[in-house]
Amino acid sequence: MTAAEPVEAVERHASWKELFFDLVVVAGIGQLAHLLHEDMGSTTLGLYAVLYLAFWISWAGFAVYGNIAGDDARTRVLITAMIGLAVMAAAVPGIHGARAAAFVVAYVVLRWLAGAVFSRGKVVLDWPLAQYGLGAVPWLVSLWVAAPARYWLWAAGIVIDLVVLLTASSARTMQNAEEKLARAQASPRRGGPGNGRTFVLEGAHTQEEHLAERLGLFVIIVLGEGLIQIIDAAAGSEEWDRSTAVVALGAFALLASVWAAGLLHGIAGIPQLKPHVVAPRIVMLLHALLTGALAALAAALGIAVEHTHGDLPVDARALLCAAVAAYCAIGVVTAILVGTSRAWLLVRGVPSVVVPVVLLLVGSSLSVAVLVWALVAVVVWLALQPPEGGRRPR
Repeated sequence: MTAAEPVEAVERHASWKELFFDLVVVAGIGQLAHLLHEDMGSTTLGLYAVLYLAFWISWAGFAVYGNIAGDDARTRVLITAMIGLAVMAAAVPGIHGARAAAFVVAYVVLRWLAGAVFSRGKVVLDWPLAQYGLGAVPWLVSLWVAAPARYWLWAAGIVIDLVVLLTASSARTMQNAEEKLARAQASPRRGGPGNGRTFVLEGAHTQEEHLAERLGLFVIIVLGEGLIQIIDAAAGSEEWDRSTAVVALGAFALLASVWAAGLLHGIAGIPQLKPHVVAPRIVMLLHALLTGALAALAAALGIAVEHTHGDLPVDARALLCAAVAAYCAIGVVTAILVGTSRAWLLVRGVPSVVVPVVLLLVGSSLSVAVLVWALVAVVVWLALQPPEGGRRPR
């Protein structure tokens, strides 16, 4: 008898229903970007960060579901999730009023559904938020709390979820699930020990290549929103001249350089990331922070093109520089996680974070065109020479 030939793994790609599901991201990112376009004060920036992460966490829960379930992912579940995400997006313009309750209810329901869709006994090891719902509790409580205290409750819920993603390793997630099962089986209300029933937990891991593709597509959608903001600003400009062209082309070049850094010299849209080195839950955390910075960048670029012929407001200048600095900082953190050389960090990484801060401090003396193209040079410098080597997968 001859040995069986190894079965070649089939490479998965995003399915049509997953791509259709991602359409709701277009609407969500657009609404959140417009929130910053209208007001860039510190309070709005904080609220934007909380709302964005809530929207992203809701999306990610069902992206992980589709990743693990594969062709068995139920279409009605994804359609239901789309409706919930659409409600969240539509509530953003009225988030200071009665629509805040709609946003909260949709978020809490989606958090519950994203955990309930998995079969009983399945522990999602790479997305611990499928098992940990504590972060949704402050949101639920906020339904009976007035602003601004409700916003602090929302922020507390997001912080809880981010801490879970940062600290709940696969081993710890499975251990907690086993301890919870043991307590349940020992409970007198469940028959106590020796009731003759056995229950086995099953750990489920994500398919990392497929997940990276979904995350990369999300980055493309965010970059698309940036392109829409640039085109809308240029279309609304009363005068098209050399200055308009220089700033608009610079804004486009900045988006293109971000695309090159994250998708040509990275994975999942995250610059410097290498395959199978960083735990998927940490990749997801990096992706959430990175795309939040890019959505803010999209709004800032639209404002920059609007002010081609005048001074860029201080808040818009700060948002533009801070978004690029945050994006590059995430690239540097990723480079550290994959074990890149100290020389690359000093020559490429640190300057890419420091220069946008310097540009913010001296930016009032720079024209909009010079500022935008200087930021293009920063991102190009980060992506021009990707780090070599890296740690072995763990």
